[in-house]
Amino acid sequence: MRKLSVFIYLSLCMLATSAIASTPQENVWSDSVIETEDDGIAVLIIPMHGQMHTDIQHELYQSMVDRIKDADPDLILIELLSRDFKNEFHTLMGWDSSHGRRLNFNSYDAEDMVKIAEVFHLPLAEFPQVVWVEDSAGSSTVLALSWANLYMSDDAYLHSTYLSSDFNNINAEDTRGKIREFRMIHTKTLAEFAGRDHALLRAFADPDVPLSGSWEGKDVVWADNTDGELILDKGVDYMPHLSATIAAEVSISKGNVTSRNDVLLSEGIRVYHLVGEDITEELNAHPVKWRKDFLRAEKMLRDGEQYGGWARGDDTAKYLRKQLAEYNKLVKLLEKSSAVAKSIGRKHRISIKTLEQWIEEIEEQLEQLKNGGRGRGGGGGGPIGGGGG
Repeated sequence: MRKLSVFIYLSLCMLATSAIASTPQENVWSDSVIETEDDGIAVLIIPMHGQMHTDIQHELYQSMVDRIKDADPDLILIELLSRDFKNEFHTLMGWDSSHGRRLNFNSYDAEDMVKIAEVFHLPLAEFPQVVWVEDSAGSSTVLALSWANLYMSDDAYLHSTYLSSDFNNINAEDTRGKIREFRMIHTKTLAEFAGRDHALLRAFADPDVPLSGSWEGKDVVWADNTDGELILDKGVDYMPHLSATIAAEVSISKGNVTSRNDVLLSEGIRVYHLVGEDITEELNAHPVKWRKDFLRAEKMLRDGEQYGGWARGDDTAKYLRKQLAEYNKLVKLLEKSSAVAKSIGRKHRISIKTLEQWIEEIEEQLEQLKNGGRGRGGGGGGPIGGGGG
């Protein structure tokens, strides 16, 4: 069979779709699904909405494992909407898509992705799970593919991410290859959770590895070459971006849906009730809470810097103590919220370790002043007079 490019294949799928006229009855087929108080299948909703590694992070789900087990769902429905280049958080961080960060401004944390998947595929493996991709871009796409049972919204995409290929700058071929494999090993782990071909997930993270598929019955077998019947990635800086229609046609997803009821009906569920609603509510509240904490953290940084600038003359000790208090509060906040810690680190290049060093310096200054020394005074380097990044 002749090889098809993804563009030709997409055109064929669009023509086939337009040839099937839907009736009003077909558009409301999922209305037969009924939510009750306590009858039918017990469904737990896990919203994964927003930015990867802050809104969506493994610590959050790990802390809820026992509560999820107590809820005892018959089905865990993960609703994934994470398209980082459209996320309003870039405004809060002072970033925008015109500076080359369209798909990458949130970073790519392979360790966090694997740990998120581990929460659901190891301690919660006894519970049937399905992921509904409302839209995904970047590392959320790779995470979504770690579930075998996947549906997509009609207008959703599986956008790839461009994981840094700095290893390409290494001249020694053997060393470069080893580092590349080390950087990509997480995609193999995630693929194994879903029973998917490793080549499929790797293509969504590695810009230089091609991807093609060949049909075996109704299934598609993926390989990191261009020898298959359908070429989705030619390699060499090209990255796959698949529509919901294409993903369904090539068996990456189980089909297109427009609502939660569509997903449930596709899984053979007509009567259900929700369980663990407190868990769902807490997950929905998490992005709002940590963003407020992020603004508080920035204020602590600004106040600390200002107090350092005022630490002069007779007021040196007074304002050093105020600066010390702000940095101590900030350390506690960052230790409590890894989402805030990650974001402060990205925007201001400040870590808990940095703050602890500043705190130690301020304490030394206060000790010198207590013993009759003059201390360094405001306006110097380090934390005094310069807390911001």
